[in-house]
Amino acid sequence: MKTKLSGFVALCAALSFQVSYATDGHGTVAVQQGNVVYTAPSGATRVLTETGADDNPMLSPDGKLVAFTRLTRQANEQDGGPPVRDLWVIGVDDQKAKKLVTGEPEGNEDPEHVLAGISGPVFSPDSTTVYFMTAAWATSSAIHSVPSTGGPQRYVTSGNSLSVVRHGKFAGALMVAQHRYMDGHGSWDPQVLVSPAGKKIKVIGQGPRALQSVESEH
Repeated sequence: MKTKLSGFVALCAALSFQVSYATDGHGTVAVQQGNVVYTAPSGATRVLTETGADDNPMLSPDGKLVAFTRLTRQANEQDGGPPVRDLWVIGVDDQKAKKLVTGEPEGNEDPEHVLAGISGPVFSPDSTTVYFMTAAWATSSAIHSVPSTGGPQRYVTSGNSLSVVRHGKFAGALMVAQHRYMDGHGSWDPQVLVSPAGKKIKVIGQGPRALQSVESEH
């Protein structure tokens, strides 16, 4: 007889296949059965969390911290609300964990201020800031930032994808896919370069090598 997995167990099973993320010779992080696992450059592994509810791990550029999300509530099937996740960081060496942002269900507030569906954390090049995405508008997510040591989070800009420029003259800027309307001709979702404060620098366009092209500018 085939046993039907609960939503939470099914999610954790899916997390066990998550791909690792590498960072400049400092090792890799991955999710195994909903737990964050660090692998050192030597190949030695270390389990950093054991909740069965963790996802989206990202190693900081200095190799000292891992940012990740922790599921606290499943998606609401009745109203279509996204799952509720908190944003955490944990030290690779001391394994001290700190919650940076408490996730929320969708509400009637301005989408810029609702911390629903937290996902995709990524560090600034100096490892002092964590950027992350939240569910916001019908056509776009929102990008927020928070200090990696803790503190108030803030809204940065809209975007359906998020990368941080690591090299070149735009190092530290964000690359986001923004839903933009063309005058009388529909809409498109080009990659847009914005400052850490959310100010538009330039529109890059679409293409798989948009980030590489920006990082090659000196």
